[in-house]
Amino acid sequence: MSSGNIKVNPDTPDEYSVELSEGEVLHIGRRPAPGGVKKLILPYPEVSGQHAEIRCSADGWTIMDRNSTNGTSVNGKGCKSGEEYPLRHGDQVQIAQYKLQIFPPQTDFDLDDLEEEDSQDRTQYSIKFMNATILVGDIKKFTGLMEKYASSPEVVMGAAQRIFDSLNDEINKNFGQLEKIAGDAIMAYWAGDSSSEGARLPAFQACHTALRLREVTTRLAQDRRFWPFEDYPLNLDIALATGPVASGSLGHSSGNPSVLGDTANLVFRLEKLIGDDRPGDIIVDGNTFSLSNDRCNFEYMGSYSIKGKSKAVEVYRLLSTRN
Repeated sequence: MSSGNIKVNPDTPDEYSVELSEGEVLHIGRRPAPGGVKKLILPYPEVSGQHAEIRCSADGWTIMDRNSTNGTSVNGKGCKSGEEYPLRHGDQVQIAQYKLQIFPPQTDFDLDDLEEEDSQDRTQYSIKFMNATILVGDIKKFTGLMEKYASSPEVVMGAAQRIFDSLNDEINKNFGQLEKIAGDAIMAYWAGDSSSEGARLPAFQACHTALRLREVTTRLAQDRRFWPFEDYPLNLDIALATGPVASGSLGHSSGNPSVLGDTANLVFRLEKLIGDDRPGDIIVDGNTFSLSNDRCNFEYMGSYSIKGKSKAVEVYRLLSTRN
């Protein structure tokens, strides 16, 4: 019997796989299913209780939306409820915040199709290089919170999603572009050109937004509708880094472009420098400091050896804007 798999949240730290065999039906939704029913549970409020299903037959895999509230899409195209859509190797399914990458068992016919597609659609990609200030925000001690509420993870994930939705609104107000929300982290960027003047405004906008995100987080932490965990303080650690990045999408991807490169790697590693003794800190690299220190107040933290960097990185704590 042939089998394939589905990757949930591919290419992220939260990636995991679900294996499916011929004749199986995978139900997808927010609520658990009765015994004997194979179900992929996605614990977000935007996912319907019974959201969609994937059917695996000898003729191929198909997906059908089950009259969900927020819909299902395949390669960026919305599915009509109740209609079956064929799934092919590498297809991307979007359900609320979740991405599912589909890998059915390949037949000779599939391989021929894939070769033809590789020579056409899949070689159509768009990559551009730009200078950007990247922001990463991470909820402090989120793993411990998930462990404490292991019996009801949907409560924690729902609260995190409400927080991130509010933070994303603030990012949009300040001309930022959301790159992704992954588990307990949010990533956004402000793009400029390679000149010093062209990079100054995005760097300042990112710094200003980081301070605003801290204010929003502090306010939401007091609102039990957003953060119901009275015994668990809400803090968002934030890091910023500025430099060249590659931005683009490959194949059928139609969502926000991915931001890749050394600067993206650096900002995630900077965020890990924030200790438990300073929850909710905002730290930046030397490039961001140089571009915005005429409009913001900083405190020098020191020079740090960062994995992947041949030279030590100057690190500063962002305190405030000057007006």
